Amino acid sequence: MITAKEWLTEAEADLVAAVAVAEKGVYARACFHCQQAVEKALKALLIHKKNSFPKTHSLIELAEKAGVLDKLKESVKDIDSDYVIARYGDAAGRPPLEIYDAQEFEKRLADARNALGMICAWMKN
Repeated sequence: MITAKEWLTEAEADLVAAVAVAEKGVYARACFHCQQAVEKALKALLIHKKNSFPKTHSLIELAEKAGVLDKLKESVKDIDSDYVIARYGDAAGRPPLEIYDAQEFEKRLADARNALGMICAWMKN
């Protein structure tokens, strides 16, 4: 199993990837990378706190298991569904490329950065 620090490094790499992909105008995939960043950061927090995490991609479930859902709910509520909707054309009834735009990405990026900032602070304690 990789360490909490390694999960956090992967999370930060996903944020870098999100920005790079968004610069090409592929906002759905960029939003997916924001979701992945938060998922990996939450898994890092769970390893830090409990030495394990459940097999799920749900940010809500991961945050709840880590005992931080109340503090992260606003940051993860929109990003949570991007694991599916940003990747699958039939998940929301229309193609992801029609759903996501620069404004949606900027909101997801801000939420992901906020979540990662809080998670990093909690892991220092």
